[in-house]
Amino acid sequence: MLQEMILYIRENLVTTALIAGGVLFFLLLVILIQVSRMKHEVHKICKKIRRYFEVVLDGIPETESEQDDALETVKVPVYQTAKRRQKEAEKQQTSEDAKLLMDVIQEVF
Repeated sequence: MLQEMILYIRENLVTTALIAGGVLFFLLLVILIQVSRMKHEVHKICKKIRRYFEVVLDGIPETESEQDDALETVKVPVYQTAKRRQKEAEKQQTSEDAKLLMDVIQEVF
């Protein structure tokens, strides 16, 4: 059987080359499709990561003077009430950050 195959290949080199070229073309096409799908998925994940970092970084004042300004704008007569509001705002921001991060992680895995 093996000898017959070798004989056929020797006698029909053009046909064998065409078959090998077709198989190679098909494999390259499959690789191209997989790479383009992966590129699309990575692009979606990067968009979500950018959105996450925009939310996280926009919520943080850059310098101490901006932090002081942000604290001065909220004037509440009772100290504990202001402190509670600040803690609730931090918890809400943290929960939003956690939700965005979980979305990103779910997309990756």
